[in-house]
Amino acid sequence: MARPRVPLISRRKALEAALGIIDSEGLKALSIRRLGEVMNVNGASLYHHFKDKDEILVGVAQLALADVTAPRSESDNWRVWLPLNAYRTRQALIAHPELIPLMLRRIPLGIGNQEVEASVARLRAEGVEMSVIAPLMESFELLAISSALQTVGGVASAEEREKPYGAYDSMYQQAQRERGLSNDELFEVVCAAVIASVESAVHLKEARASIGTAFAAAAAAAKPAGTTRRPAAAAKAAATRKSAASAKPAGTRKPAAAAKPAGTTRKPAASAKLAGTTRKPAAAGKATARKSVPAAEPAAVAAPRRTRRATAARPV
Repeated sequence: MARPRVPLISRRKALEAALGIIDSEGLKALSIRRLGEVMNVNGASLYHHFKDKDEILVGVAQLALADVTAPRSESDNWRVWLPLNAYRTRQALIAHPELIPLMLRRIPLGIGNQEVEASVARLRAEGVEMSVIAPLMESFELLAISSALQTVGGVASAEEREKPYGAYDSMYQQAQRERGLSNDELFEVVCAAVIASVESAVHLKEARASIGTAFAAAAAAAKPAGTTRRPAAAAKAAATRKSAASAKPAGTRKPAAAAKPAGTTRKPAASAKLAGTTRKPAAAGKATARKSVPAAEPAAVAAPRRTRRATAARPV
């Protein structure tokens, strides 16, 4: 749709009219056509100031959160102005509860980006650690949204209880009437606790990370230089070979054949018999045995014969 050459309305008036529609009719009721009807102009006139509906929503949120800015005074400490910004965000959402769903889309829509950048720069200038800034800001933002939602829901519940059909008095309703802290006082208490809790949690996490790094460095330094880590199976095999080698006597390992005396050769079983004997057939062996029977006479018989022969040969 083409834009008119001369703007018929101002941006500020269009945003105020859009915020009125959201407060009275709801967030879903806002549209380019509906906004044109309220302002008695053609919807095309709005394109002089906004390219689409999302840009109108961003402008409406920034208009409602105009008091939520970076610290206005240089003397304010971040422990003062950061919770104060959260309190102002909560008050703006209580005044315009239909914007609570819109605040949940703040980052994608880019609502309050300039204010967020200015707050981060101020926190850094005051010496707040970078690791603490994002958790702190997000905690306060979530606290403001949830507290506003709780407050708005509590008001609606109180109105329902006043009706005749909602007159039932529960234990929780009794606790609500006798509560020791109001919603505003509870918000202040939780804001103070958020600062202490986030700082402690971040520092504890950093301390644990430093301890883990120190242990890892000590373990690496304890390992001898030049050593390499071997697998468990290889280390076990090396230890087994070392113990087997140390169990043997000192000296060189000889083969099994070298254990025999030098110059000896293995003979067959027949060589175990007396040298010079030959194996005869069984028949020859028996005949020899029969012939050798006379030779088996006692020495006493043989001796007289030799004596008589010798006597006969001696001269008279």
